[in-house]
Amino acid sequence: MIASVKLRPVLLLTAAVLAVPLLAMPLLDAFARQSLYPAPPVRVPSPPPPPLAEVRLDTERGDAVVGWAGGAGAPPGAPVVLFFHGNGENLATLASAGLFEEMAALGVPHLAIDYPGYGRSTGRPSEEGLAAAADAALAWARREHPGRRVVAAGWSLGAAVAAALAARRPDEVAGLIALSPWTSLPELARRFFPAPLVRMALSDRYDTAAAAPRIRVPALVVHGAADAIIPADHGRRVAAALGGPVDHRELAGAGHNDLLAHPEVWEEIARFLARLAAR
Repeated sequence: MIASVKLRPVLLLTAAVLAVPLLAMPLLDAFARQSLYPAPPVRVPSPPPPPLAEVRLDTERGDAVVGWAGGAGAPPGAPVVLFFHGNGENLATLASAGLFEEMAALGVPHLAIDYPGYGRSTGRPSEEGLAAAADAALAWARREHPGRRVVAAGWSLGAAVAAALAARRPDEVAGLIALSPWTSLPELARRFFPAPLVRMALSDRYDTAAAAPRIRVPALVVHGAADAIIPADHGRRVAAALGGPVDHRELAGAGHNDLLAHPEVWEEIARFLARLAAR
């Protein structure tokens, strides 16, 4: 079973930020970005623990993104899964939480990447930078696993990255797994902070609800019914907006940080991937 992961609430602005004068926008933006992209100070080793292999990807924005790949020897019909993590994680914390063991148990080739500015990836995180990293991961999957279907999967922030990739590359992504997705980042931020502050501080949008109608491939949406950070209503609305066949599950008793610790999540993912492979 995957261990639970601690994650700071999205856009955790301190009282000090609220006191910043409106003219000090660069400082306000810096605090907002630090809160949205709290890369953990956990060392990412090189090489990764076996049997994982390190992958280095160059993005169109000039960033060098590091990923860990596994699943060698998977059956020919198995899709390749690209996993995009939450905003407070990196490859080392994913390994500590047991994610790669869960992915290996699915019997599929898989790749998880660190975003620009995370772990050993270079650059600075931003919506455009994460999109470019996702595009580079997709190019790797097409190059290294030709003929396999590609599934974009992600949790929390990663769900927004995966959904945007599926909407942007409809002919290359064959399936979407969105775990604890939000409708849009500004809408989520307004749960915690005044709307004028959100408009001033937040430039990244990650508008999953707007992207959803363009996603016409099979999708799995899983949300914790007790999620106090991204309420389950966000997952319901994303699932309703998707343009293709959708499996939507809410897990009673599951919150945000502990969602992937529930074996039911991995059972749902296994069933989804099996159905996709059989299509």
